[in-house]
Amino acid sequence: MDLGLSDLPIYTGLTTAALIVMQLMLMWRVVTARGASEVLIGTGGVNSLEQRIRVHGNFVENTPIFLIGLALAEIIAGSSYWILGLAVLFVAGRLGHAIGFSMNPGVSPGRLVGTLISMISMLATAGYLVYVVIQRM
Repeated sequence: MDLGLSDLPIYTGLTTAALIVMQLMLMWRVVTARGASEVLIGTGGVNSLEQRIRVHGNFVENTPIFLIGLALAEIIAGSSYWILGLAVLFVAGRLGHAIGFSMNPGVSPGRLVGTLISMISMLATAGYLVYVVIQRM
């Protein structure tokens, strides 16, 4: 369903803004842990620092490809509730993963659910992108 709001990827823009804020928060957590442990590079064997670095790293590893796919789908198909839903789902998944992983370095409900939601939203975005591209061929 086309909302007719714009030919620009407005939902991707809003999603990117939310994810930038999340990235800054995760970065800040690493910076503060580095200051507290006086470790300027690497982990220095500090488990809490390593955990924060991995929470941030996992975010950085997954977010860019999702945003590229979402932007392409929105540019090709237009802004729609489908794009908005994928965006909300991914942000919720990343938030759940970050909170769950931050609280427990092992398997936790937040980390597991956040990972699954992130993966489902990424797979759905890829599928939707293939669909809209084929529609335009």
